[in-house]
Amino acid sequence: MLSDFNTGKFGTDNGLQITDGPLTGLNSRCIIVLDENNTILHTEQVTETVDEPNYDAALAAL
Repeated sequence: MLSDFNTGKFGTDNGLQITDGPLTGLNSRCIIVLDENNTILHTEQVTETVDEPNYDAALAAL
């Protein structure tokens, strides 16, 4: 779990910041799975903030 509420740097650096509408400035919901070498194994960004990512797919990537 990650939250960058204080600075917003992670969302800005990774293109996750919502740019219009009532949630402007917040980050979209996503999941990123890294291995021990920080290699990205799986990512998913949901289209609606009320939706959950596919956690089973994320766990399967491990």
